[in-house]
Amino acid sequence: MQSPTVSTTSATTANTPATTKASNTLSKDAFLKLLVAQLQHQDPTNTQDPNQMVAQMATFSSLEAQQNTNTLLASIQTQNAALYQAQSADLIGKKIQITSGKVALAGGAASIGVNMATDGNATLVIKNANGAIVRTLGPGALGAGESTLNWNGKDDNGVQLPDGNYTVSISAKNASGTAITASTTTSAVVTAVSFVDNEVKVTAGGNQYSLSNITKISS
Repeated sequence: MQSPTVSTTSATTANTPATTKASNTLSKDAFLKLLVAQLQHQDPTNTQDPNQMVAQMATFSSLEAQQNTNTLLASIQTQNAALYQAQSADLIGKKIQITSGKVALAGGAASIGVNMATDGNATLVIKNANGAIVRTLGPGALGAGESTLNWNGKDDNGVQLPDGNYTVSISAKNASGTAITASTTTSAVVTAVSFVDNEVKVTAGGNQYSLSNITKISS
């Protein structure tokens, strides 16, 4: 006589407590089931108010329309993202100007772009990867708009620094000593385009930037 077998999988499942996540939302199917159950179990001597039923049905229709709209918007968003990514790939090989506090020292020299809101005196402070100040440029008079400052790659003691990535900050004041808006920019050729967390990132000069940082594109 053959002995009965016991399924290990079934035994394990039976001993595992069921876990159900509570939900704060009500789907359209759940809403419809709730409405049908309410009609099936209503008191015959006190039937449901027709006006209330109409209001519930209107709510159900509104819920279904909203869910369909959300599905349609999600589909459009996916299509737009694909088109956006395809267009962004054309940036590879293009020279871009970026609002950035990063400076790439290459061949013992670097160019730092400066954008001033008005005429004034600007001071640039350059730091190495450890955050130590290695060079201070200025204060020097600059006109409103875009300017380019050339850095010879030497620190404040005249020592040539190694090539690599540095950071730069700028402060500027007008003739009255009032602070004015100023920013630094850098230019580099785009070597790669990445898609990270639904955001397009470009790699240029060894650094990664968001598209919102790009202020100019040239071939």
